[in-house]
Amino acid sequence: MFYIKVDNLYTRAKLLEYLKLNGVNAAFHYVPLHSSGAGLKFGRFNQIDEFTTVCSENLVRLPMWFGISKDKQKKVIEKLHDALVQ
Repeated sequence: MFYIKVDNLYTRAKLLEYLKLNGVNAAFHYVPLHSSGAGLKFGRFNQIDEFTTVCSENLVRLPMWFGISKDKQKKVIEKLHDALVQ
């Protein structure tokens, strides 16, 4: 998995929107265990969540996989760069 970490949830949302509008299918998918369906049902969280939720809100998973073409890699990089230097 290839991902980047942005500053906050707003930035992540704007980045994902920009990438989608430009044909790059990036996503987020990490849900902290303590707030996932199974975590809520079967687990317990006894501490203060100082980091996990905030970190999960800042991750953007990039569309990279074994066999991705050089052209697609270049497009992901270019669009990511364009979005982040605006």
